[in-house]
Amino acid sequence: MYGQTWDELGTTPPARAWQMLRSLRHEPPGWAKKGPRKVMFGAALEQAEQLFIAAKSVTPAASPVLLFYGLSQAGRAVAAAAAGKENVARWQLKGHGITNADAAGLSPANLSTLTVQNNGSGSFTQLADILRAASLPTPVALGEIWCLLPESVHFPLPGMGSLRPEYIQLASYGIRDESKLLASVYVPSALLEQRPDPDPLAAVVGWDQQRAAVREYLAKFPSLEGFNFTTPNGQRIEVRGHSSTTTEIVIQWEKPPDRTDRDELLRHAVGYRSAHLTFPAIGSDKRPPHPLLLWWAVLFALSKLARYEPSMWATTISVNSSPAAAAVEHILRESMAILPELIHRTIFEVATERDRDS
Repeated sequence: MYGQTWDELGTTPPARAWQMLRSLRHEPPGWAKKGPRKVMFGAALEQAEQLFIAAKSVTPAASPVLLFYGLSQAGRAVAAAAAGKENVARWQLKGHGITNADAAGLSPANLSTLTVQNNGSGSFTQLADILRAASLPTPVALGEIWCLLPESVHFPLPGMGSLRPEYIQLASYGIRDESKLLASVYVPSALLEQRPDPDPLAAVVGWDQQRAAVREYLAKFPSLEGFNFTTPNGQRIEVRGHSSTTTEIVIQWEKPPDRTDRDELLRHAVGYRSAHLTFPAIGSDKRPPHPLLLWWAVLFALSKLARYEPSMWATTISVNSSPAAAAVEHILRESMAILPELIHRTIFEVATERDRDS
């Protein structure tokens, strides 16, 4: 369903993604099939699309305002489609639900230090609960959120964090135990450099130190909780591929035999640009981050600066003088390409009632 532009990691072209969203409106998925939810679903998506179209016609001087409000309206459609009795009181989003620190002293060089957090209630926290994803109950620096957007690697925001999402995919092959889900995930190659001492008289630690280093790294990713290696303790981790920077390893979880591998994988990953990603924890909320909310937080912060700090914003987006300008331009441009598909994915993510232990 998704994809086509393979040079851009399988991104669905925005025009096609919006048409896919339009095709849902006569018979919405989930609990938006009738009544006020159906009305909200259609109206919110129409406004979202119109705001994104408008954003394409302006420069970064104004586009973050249009993009944030477009995403905010799309969030109302996501909430309207959310299935489950637990979402009955959540689907009508109220207020932004997110705020940022005072911008006094902020400059293009330290834009990444601006902090954002939720308001304790409102759209951002409501969607976080619907998605069972991390909110921002305590202040988090914009740079620590920015670095979790996969697109940020091409033009980094000065001072942004170093954590990144990791790609994860099914690793099933041949005859296997149907009670196990096998998946391959990428980890930094440096973690696998620890090897047993070949000297038979040395104090050999086996592969336990390497396993511990990889397990400690993967513990940063809440959606991977409960995984095991496919090899017994003391043995080398199963490796699928290796480069100087990343190594593809195989991990596994217990899986109910009646669940498909694909459905089970979605308990541990989020669909993004025709791939699956797992995101590291952020702030004090130990639930897994969701890319829709990461984009929400970034666009909110940029839109607030554009609206309420126009002089500072004009300086920030000046490519002739600002160290942050290229990164900001890039992320705004990418949001127009990425978000239509992500909105579509997220609608279907919430439209099916899920097991409470997922």
